[in-house]
Amino acid sequence: MVPSFEKRVRAFAIDTSGVTLLMILSIPFGIEIGQFIIIGSVVLFYFLPYFFISGQTFGKRMQKIKIVTIDDQQVPIWRILLREIFKLGLSVATFGVYLIIAFFFMNDKTSRTIHDYIFKTKMIDLNPVRYNNNVLGTTESLKKRGIEWNKK
Repeated sequence: MVPSFEKRVRAFAIDTSGVTLLMILSIPFGIEIGQFIIIGSVVLFYFLPYFFISGQTFGKRMQKIKIVTIDDQQVPIWRILLREIFKLGLSVATFGVYLIIAFFFMNDKTSRTIHDYIFKTKMIDLNPVRYNNNVLGTTESLKKRGIEWNKK
């Protein structure tokens, strides 16, 4: 299932918030130690999780989305790391303009952006939404009968 754009943004925001929080906490330590803390926080939130949780950072894990190859296989770690370096490098170099451009080039049916096309990856939703309008939920009697409310 294709993850929504909002899930991708929330996952990126969770990871970026973690880095920003550690950057703010590094201010009292001075420039030299602060630089090590900042570099460590970027590695901790953007790169290190891929070595332990295949295809997911902390934010992606919270949003239940994952990076896979085009044919739904596990992505090699080197390709994920290059993808992330490319995405973060362009984001920083363009002051975030790359992320806006990537949004406009994102394919709605596959949820692939520029960096996904370059590195032959895609995002999948591990917990797809089953209902359009699930404000009140589905009653137990409907669940027993197998009837889904406003199924997509």
